Amino acid sequence: MKTENKDIAPLLELLKMAAEEWPSSEAGEVSPSELFRRDQALLKMWPEACRRVGLGEREFPPGVIERWHHEMGQGRAH
Repeated sequence: MKTENKDIAPLLELLKMAAEEWPSSEAGEVSPSELFRRDQALLKMWPEACRRVGLGEREFPPGVIERWHHEMGQGRAH
């Protein structure tokens, strides 16, 4: 649980960075391939998000990756 709490600040920072990178996108307006590209970009932005909140290098939260996998599977089923 302690590790998960430390992930909250950089995840919030990552959301801010994403909003700056893609300011006016609605989820329904973005193609699945573009969403995948953005997910890859977010993974690359993770170290910077950690740095901005004063944390050292950290592994990207596995729970977030699991959720992405789940959502990608759901998206293909529809």
